Amino acid sequence: MAAVSRLTEDEHLDSEFATTWRTYDLDPKTRALLTYAEKLTKAPGQLEDADVAALREAGWCGDAVYEATALISFFNFSGRLEAASGLPADEVPAGAVTPEARSG
Repeated sequence: MAAVSRLTEDEHLDSEFATTWRTYDLDPKTRALLTYAEKLTKAPGQLEDADVAALREAGWCGDAVYEATALISFFNFSGRLEAASGLPADEVPAGAVTPEARSG
């Protein structure tokens, strides 16, 4: 929620914002990003060039679109992994170390 609070300049936002953001008075740039994030989360197979074009029209540059897509995708991945594992959020089993995660 820290990123949302920073983006909207509203420190009083809580987790409910994720489902009620459409009711807020948001600037067009923020609204475009949240619309994109919602579609990427709920229906990634339905994304079209027009969705990225809408971000650019709202003022997001190519680098920002890429970074937003990467962050949204990462949080979708990690959320789904936690949900499917049956473990409490942010708990990784002690013996679960993938080769990709090892340093050196």
